[in-house]
Amino acid sequence: MKKHVYLNNIMMIFILGLLALSCKDDNINKTSDSSVYKAKLKLGHIMPTTHPNGIGAEEFVRLVAEKSGGNITISIFPASQLGNEKELFDSVEIGSLDFAMLGFGEPGKKYEAISIIDAPFLANDREHLIRILKSDSVTRIFDEMPNYMGVKLLAPFYYGARYLTTGKNIVTNFATMKGLNIRVPDQKLYIDTLKAMGSVPTPMAFSDVFLSLQQGVIDGQENPLATIHANKFNEVQTYLIRTEHIMGANALYMNTKTFKDMPEEAKNIIIEAALETAEWINAKASAEEDRFLLELKDLGMTYIEDVDKSEFREATKSVYDEFDQELVQSIKSVK
Repeated sequence: MKKHVYLNNIMMIFILGLLALSCKDDNINKTSDSSVYKAKLKLGHIMPTTHPNGIGAEEFVRLVAEKSGGNITISIFPASQLGNEKELFDSVEIGSLDFAMLGFGEPGKKYEAISIIDAPFLANDREHLIRILKSDSVTRIFDEMPNYMGVKLLAPFYYGARYLTTGKNIVTNFATMKGLNIRVPDQKLYIDTLKAMGSVPTPMAFSDVFLSLQQGVIDGQENPLATIHANKFNEVQTYLIRTEHIMGANALYMNTKTFKDMPEEAKNIIIEAALETAEWINAKASAEEDRFLLELKDLGMTYIEDVDKSEFREATKSVYDEFDQELVQSIKSVK
């Protein structure tokens, strides 16, 4: 049965790839004037349109259209309309989707070094994380990504400090976390981190989280404040717990073939728009993070601020053992 499902999945990806290739000429048009390049592209993400990522996607589309004089247009498919994180990333890699805004977990499955961005307690605060994302060590990792997969990272940006939420349990240290069933993305680093913190990590598609919390299938989940707020987890969770175990980042990804086939002017437009969008999201996400904390408290969540982070930091040191230690030290040296 497992073999049959696996073969069906492989066949589906193959078919999607063929459809993407057959449709590409319909979406990209070079007119008889070789200086004019037109393209209709697609971008997918998993967040609601009200999330900083959702608003940021709209900003990216606006900038590309403006810089290209309307010749490059991008349609947005938010809120997991085109699938979960894995499905979106796979779609970008095979070319059935041109762009995606996602975390580092999926590319990390093919290029382990990039996963270090999500390592626990790597950054002290959001400003520190942004400096890490712009450092030479991390930039080199991003530049090498296309050597491992058919996806190019255009620009990373701040996503948010990850908080724990629970329905019934107050968590302040390792002992109070122990044994709790916590939803995590289906990505090794998140699983290892939450396990090291004492919980029982439960991988689950993001689209299933609200209902699982509502039905008590899981004890809690962990995400940035913007994600908790935008998805109304306050309606099914009581406690908002300031673990800040990961200073989260996301990135804008693009299919490498789509990018490679563009003329230089179009490539420059995409890169410039992506970098400007990243700076825009950095500012937006930071400002919204402060506002969302106040609003979630006003909406009735009980804020647990007194958390023994030093205990969690010590417990999660083992997560770094699988990374190249020279790389770890070079990133940790960023002040």
